[in-house]
Amino acid sequence: MKIRPPIIALFYLLAALGVNYLSSATKIISSPYNLIGVILIGAGIFLLLWAAWQFSKKNTTRNPFGVPVVLITTGPFLFTRNPMYLGMTLNLLGIAFLVGTIPFLFTPLAFILTIQSFFIPLEEKKLEKIFGKEYLGYKDRVRRWL
Repeated sequence: MKIRPPIIALFYLLAALGVNYLSSATKIISSPYNLIGVILIGAGIFLLLWAAWQFSKKNTTRNPFGVPVVLITTGPFLFTRNPMYLGMTLNLLGIAFLVGTIPFLFTPLAFILTIQSFFIPLEEKKLEKIFGKEYLGYKDRVRRWL
């Protein structure tokens, strides 16, 4: 079974919720600073939608297990090779700020480590195999995250 990244993000959120509940975690980010979370979530949603639109425009897959038909290097892909993962991370960070407890602050880190270890290396190998020098050039020009 292939678990997609949004499910992994949801898993980490639910785990944080459970730990938060069981440990009666103390709030370390209070109002009004926790409202930074709204900005982060807004940025994350914008980035996710912008990247999804680029995939739709080029009629290629957003599924990390799918086979892309075109290398997208426009829109958010001009400054990050992984705008959808970055968008999900911003959403997790935004939720962490809003809730303001330590268990939730670990969710973006856990998500990044999972994606960085299990998804990105496989995707990069696939893209290099499919697009060759075009992808290698893109990889040299654009950072993985920011």
